Amino acid sequence: MERFIQVTVDGVATGSIYGALALALVLIFRSTGVVNFAQGEMAMFTTFVAWSLNHHMSYWPAFLLTLVLAFAGGVAIERLVIRPVENASPLTLIMVTIALFVILNGLASWIWGGETRNFPSPFSGVVEIGGVTLSKHELGVIAVTLIVLALLWTFFRYTRLGLAMRSAAIGPTTSRLLGVRVGWMLAL
Repeated sequence: MERFIQVTVDGVATGSIYGALALALVLIFRSTGVVNFAQGEMAMFTTFVAWSLNHHMSYWPAFLLTLVLAFAGGVAIERLVIRPVENASPLTLIMVTIALFVILNGLASWIWGGETRNFPSPFSGVVEIGGVTLSKHELGVIAVTLIVLALLWTFFRYTRLGLAMRSAAIGPTTSRLLGVRVGWMLAL
């Protein structure tokens, strides 16, 4: 029974990571109408940035700085790469995101090399619950995923900015007439 619980927690933790990635893909597609084939490479590149920063500062400052850099990079990519072709054919948008995929992949390989690296976890060690030894990392992944989901739901449901972002995604023309800056909502 202990092994079953350990494997179940491991599976839920891994599924949480895949679920978070899927949620990111859906959020981008629903807000911009663009299937971003480079989204995984953008996450990989950001992870390498965090890995590099983690060698120069402790985990949490590196994490927060990485979030700021990822946000700035995402806005820059939307403004400089996606925005100029947003009214082009769907095939053009697909080609742009695939080109971005290749560029980011090559750039990361050029900067950091192609070998696999270990990324430190903020949750280390194990915890024993009811006689079952579980990894704090896996429990942390599940907890963080649930917290992020709750925060995103609250943000999109109850905040003015979240409602403006939903409005811009659903009806950009109507949102513009209501004073929502649709371009910035899509960039965010």
